[in-house]
Amino acid sequence: MREDEVNAMAKKGVDLRRYDRIAGIYDVFESPMEMMNFRKWRSILFSHLPANRDSLVLEVGVGTGKNIPYYPESRIVAIDISKKMIGKAKKRAESLGKKPDLIVADAESLPFKDKVFDIAFATFVFCSVENPVKGLEEVKRVLKDNGKAFFMEHMLPASRVARTFFHLLNPITRLFGPEINRRTDENIVNAGFKIVDQKYLLGTVFRLVVSEK
Repeated sequence: MREDEVNAMAKKGVDLRRYDRIAGIYDVFESPMEMMNFRKWRSILFSHLPANRDSLVLEVGVGTGKNIPYYPESRIVAIDISKKMIGKAKKRAESLGKKPDLIVADAESLPFKDKVFDIAFATFVFCSVENPVKGLEEVKRVLKDNGKAFFMEHMLPASRVARTFFHLLNPITRLFGPEINRRTDENIVNAGFKIVDQKYLLGTVFRLVVSEK
């Protein structure tokens, strides 16, 4: 194994411990944002998701399962790198009578064959994936040729002044997981997707990106 691979694995271990450690308080930490905007935006996301009973849908980064109440009547497979996050998601699914397949897995190495999913989506995930382009390439790999991917993310703002502020804050936010200075729209394109629609949810930072292979 090369030195860079060893370093990447070590970093993954750090990230995993971080998310396992905060799993118990994650919902409390995010509750103000959830009440102010996130719930409304989740509804917007799922109103655009063209799923039906025959669709096989992948959620990347299910976390504690905040999207589970909005799941469509499709077969849902949801992954997360943190076992403790998956545990929280399972409890939420059971309380709602939902039955997604919840799997502990890394977004950068999805345990699925090529071209199996009709739809994939993620909400505020690719701000935290260590190698976001690799993770996005994996999403593209497991999508069928006519598949679509939906990404609700926060990104580096367009304003030069605001960008400076985001860069200064990023080391602090990274302690909890997310990076706030990523250009996820560019990463989506670099991974081989075509962006077909982009909805601005709050300024130029919070966006819903609709893409296809």
